[in-house]
Amino acid sequence: MSLALLIGCLTVGILLATQVSRPATDSSRQRSARRRARFVATHPTHVNSADIVAALGRGGVPVPQARFITERAHEQGIKPFTMWLWLEQFGAEVLGIVVAADLTHEQLLTHISNGTVPDLEELKLFASANGLDVADGAEAVPTRSAASSVKARKRPPMPPIYEPGTYSGLELAARARRGSAAERLDDAGRGDVAA
Repeated sequence: MSLALLIGCLTVGILLATQVSRPATDSSRQRSARRRARFVATHPTHVNSADIVAALGRGGVPVPQARFITERAHEQGIKPFTMWLWLEQFGAEVLGIVVAADLTHEQLLTHISNGTVPDLEELKLFASANGLDVADGAEAVPTRSAASSVKARKRPPMPPIYEPGTYSGLELAARARRGSAAERLDDAGRGDVAA
C-alpha cells in the first residue's frame, strides 16, 4: 500500500514539474504582462525599470528607445517611481525627452509637484544630442494640461527714479502705514485691538 502511494506521488510530482517548466508562449507572456500592469496600477510603489519599459512601449515609444531611457534614468539616479508618476501625469514621449535631456531627479519632482512642463522644444535639442530619436514633426503634448514653467508673469513697469529717496511708491506705502496706525489709535478705548 505504501509502495503504491509512493509511486502515485512521484507520478503526480513529475507531471506537475513538466507542466510548470514548459516554455513560455506569447499568450502566457501577454497574460503575465497584463497581470503585472494591473498590479503596478494598484501598487505603484512596487514599479521597477521593466515596468517603465513596458509602459513606455504602451505609450508608443519603441522598445530600444524605452530601454535607452530607463538606462539613462538609472545612470542619473532617477527612481522608477518618479518616472511612473511622470508617465501618469505627462505621458511617455515627454518622459523620454526630459530624461534624455539630463533633467535631474529633483527637477522632475519639482515639475510633478508644480504640474508644469519644462520648455520641450529646447529639451528636444539636448535629448537628440544625447542619443534619443526625436521625431521632428510630432510635437510632444502632455496628457494633462500643464502651465509652462518658462514664462514669467508680466509685471507692471517701475516708475522712474531720478534722485535718491524720490521713489513715489515709498510715499504711498508710508501713507498706508500712517492710515492703519491712526485707525488703531482711534478705537476710543473700546478694546478692538489686542495688545
